[in-house]
Amino acid sequence: MTETERVLFNYISENFDIDSDDPDFTVDVNLFDYGFVDSLGATEIVVFIEEHWNIEITQKDLTLYPMNTIAEIADVVDSKLGA
Repeated sequence: MTETERVLFNYISENFDIDSDDPDFTVDVNLFDYGFVDSLGATEIVVFIEEHWNIEITQKDLTLYPMNTIAEIADVVDSKLGA
């Protein structure tokens, strides 16, 4: 797990009341298909990302890049950070 994935994993686990030991909760699971996050939760995650890393997630980003898993979200964050 990358550092970005770890930060996102911990944030989502703590703020969406998900047991971090749940075997279904991994960086590669579709957060929406498994019911871990809904559309309001997705907005909360974007706000967290923008505040935590001081980057902007644009509507274009949300349209162009899949962000259904923690790994996919982390890839977008890392690309914005130039990592």
